[in-house]
Order: sequence, then structure tokens, then C-alpha cells
Amino acid sequence: MNSAPNQSNNLNSHPATGTQANPFTADLKGEFTSNFGTNTNAVSQIFKDGSFADQNRTRNIVIGAIVVLALVGGGWYFMTDAADPADEPVAEEVAPASEPGLEAAPPVATPAATPVAETPAVEAAATPAASGSITLTAPENGASLAYDETQGSATFSWEGGPGTIVFSRHSSMKPETMRVKVSGATYAFHHPWPGQWFWKIENDAGMSEPRSFTVSAPVRRSVALTAPAPSGAIAGTGGVVSWTGDKGVAYYRVELNQGDDWSNPQFKFSSSGSQAQLNAVPAGSYSMRLGAFSEVSGRWEYTAVTPVTVQ
Repeated sequence: MNSAPNQSNNLNSHPATGTQANPFTADLKGEFTSNFGTNTNAVSQIFKDGSFADQNRTRNIVIGAIVVLALVGGGWYFMTDAADPADEPVAEEVAPASEPGLEAAPPVATPAATPVAETPAVEAAATPAASGSITLTAPENGASLAYDETQGSATFSWEGGPGTIVFSRHSSMKPETMRVKVSGATYAFHHPWPGQWFWKIENDAGMSEPRSFTVSAPVRRSVALTAPAPSGAIAGTGGVVSWTGDKGVAYYRVELNQGDDWSNPQFKFSSSGSQAQLNAVPAGSYSMRLGAFSEVSGRWEYTAVTPVTVQ
């Protein structure tokens, strides 16, 4: 903007509005001076006769007509020059490109305008970047472990970043038994129950192959009745029942029942040691068993039922 020429100078030099000397007036002045000189009497006589006034009026009319024709001709020239069709396409093409916020019309699609190399670039942007292949590390495929509530949780680990761990009872992973989103690369499964399992990891990098593992049934506690002997006799009050115990047992319970329904035995006597004393058991024939609450399995485990006579 600062380097643009001063447009006011051009306007001031216009023949119709500028301050320069009028060439028509200069011509008249020279002619008037040369014809009449300084003879004031002659001038007075002309004014008196009125001939100069008529002549001057006629001359002014002619000059005015010439000026008007010149102005009209000049205006017509500039108008036709500004409206020259050769200039219009240039103005139409340049103006939209210089307008801020306007986009140029898209080019005609040609093989050069749409390179083949652009397609893989778009697909790569739409596909999440792989963080590396997923590698399952533990447990090994086909691993086996025993159910034991005295031990910690079973730990599953992998390489390849956080994701979702999926468990199923079937190699097809259908139906899913459990699905857990994990923020790290390890997961602690709190005592999976006995049977065969399959597991895999899913995340943005993809999906691992499933692995299998087997949980065996908890090892039973080794307990056995030692007294009374099978089909032996025992006092209903003060009689002592004894047994051999095992580690991993919270406590024991002696049960006596006269029926086959052991969901609610008639008499129960508990002990944390290796023997229990009967109290107020009526005389009669009973079935007896010893129960041990296993800390390994988290449930009661029972010896075989043995007959006993209460005296």
C-alpha cells in the first residue's frame, strides 16, 4: 500500500479539473493581444459598437462546444477501455484467489493430480499403529496347577502392552467365561476353579493365539478315624472319638446321624485338635463320619461313613 503511486496527482492534472493553464484561453489571449495591442480607443470603440461582444460570444460558444466534445470523447475512450473484454477474464480469475477464506475450485482429476502413492498414506492413518506383536509369557501353554486357596492368585503375563484378557472353557474362545480390561501386562486370576481353561490377549496391536491351562482338583486332606473302631461301641456321654489329622485343616467335626440325610446331622461335635467328646447322645445305632474343613479347598471334606453303637 505504501509503495502505490499517489493517485491525487493524476486527478489534479486532468484537463477538465486541473489548475494548469487552459490552452484555449492562451490562444485567445495571444490573438487578442496581437490584433489590438494597447490601443484603448479601438477597444472602446469595439465595445461601443457591440461587434466584439457578438464576436466574443460566438467564439466562446465554439470553444465550449470543442471542450464538451473533447470531454465526451475522452470519457467514452476511458469507458470503452475499462470495459475491454480482454481484461475481464483476468479480473475474474485473480479476484477469488486473493479473497481470504475462499478456496480455489478443485482441479480436474487426472492421474497426475491424484498420485497412486496417496492411497496407502490415507489407509495407514486410519489404521492404529501397531505397538508390537503380543507374546504370551506365563503360564506356558498346557500348564497345570492344583487348586489351592492357601496359595496366591494365578498370574498371567505377556509382552505387547496393556489390553483385555479373555478366558473361556473352549479352544474356540466361545462362549467367553470372563473378559477383563487390564492396564498393565499382567493379570492375577484369583483361584480359577478346576477344569481346562483357554486364555488370550487383545489390544490395539491385535490378538494373541489362545493358550490352555488346566486346574486340577484340590488335594484332599488326609484324615482318618482311629476310635471307635468300625461297628464299635461308645458312650453317649463322655465317649471319646479320635482321629489322625493333616495340615491345612482349620478344624474338625464329628457328626452322628440315624438317617441318610447328612444336610443336617442330628449331633455335631467340633474340635481343633485330634479328638472330640460326646455329650447327651441317646443310646442307639448311628452312622458316624469325621469332617475336616480344608483350607486348601475352602470346604468340608469327609471320611467315609462308619456304623457305631452308642451306649
